[in-house]
Amino acid sequence: LVRESSSRLNLRNDATRDAHQKLLLTLEQAEKDPRVRRLRLESFLLAPVQRVMRYPLLLEALLKYTPEDHPDHDDVALALSISGSVATEVDRKSEELMNRQRLAELQSTFDWAHLLGGVQLKLDTFTKLVGQRKFVRKGPLRKASSGKHLYAILFNDFMMITVSDRRGGVWCYEPYRLPIQTYDMLARDPVKDQFELVNLKNGEVLQLRADTAAEASDWVKDIMKTANYCYEVMCEALRSGIQVSKVKSVISPEARNKILQGSKPTSIGKRH
Repeated sequence: LVRESSSRLNLRNDATRDAHQKLLLTLEQAEKDPRVRRLRLESFLLAPVQRVMRYPLLLEALLKYTPEDHPDHDDVALALSISGSVATEVDRKSEELMNRQRLAELQSTFDWAHLLGGVQLKLDTFTKLVGQRKFVRKGPLRKASSGKHLYAILFNDFMMITVSDRRGGVWCYEPYRLPIQTYDMLARDPVKDQFELVNLKNGEVLQLRADTAAEASDWVKDIMKTANYCYEVMCEALRSGIQVSKVKSVISPEARNKILQGSKPTSIGKRH
């Protein structure tokens, strides 16, 4: 996270940038120490987690070769069950911590009040619809027609698209569109490095281009996975009589499929 911030993201606070550079310098000096055997900090941080993940494999192999009538069989089986539960919890907590780190990084990198027209947004928060906000993906895109540089950030509850511009060696971001709620968006299958992002709320279709065909495909997969999940949760909430964010209806599944196949969003505006 520290290295990525240095190479790819802008730290807007001078004090933060200075502290970040000092930390990088300290890391570089420490990694030259012969006692660390040329290993990076990441290797030492991962070692305890990797060890916990190996215990279930070791115990599974041990149980396989322990006869059922052996006095240690039940204890090994119990140890395997406990180690599996611990490994699952460690994995869950690691993902949760990584998500919070990414949200904190994005919170400090972007001026969200500027992007949202003065609205203060706390990224690391619990949403009414999908629970804890989660980061999904981010990266540069371009408008297919004009080549305008964009930068998109996808969360599990909304997607933000900004206009990116490098000024004086620093990337600056301006709002390009209002945030799109994930239950109100679709992404059509890509054609080479291009794909279409559909805003179901206003019927707009954005033609976007990624750097490669593989990245375009990954964007579409992540958008659709997020959109489908959020849409199902919203539908279930509406069926249960629960109103979220003043939403009273959503577009029907049949209409969503037709739009994915190329129909104009404005011609299938029926919601249920």
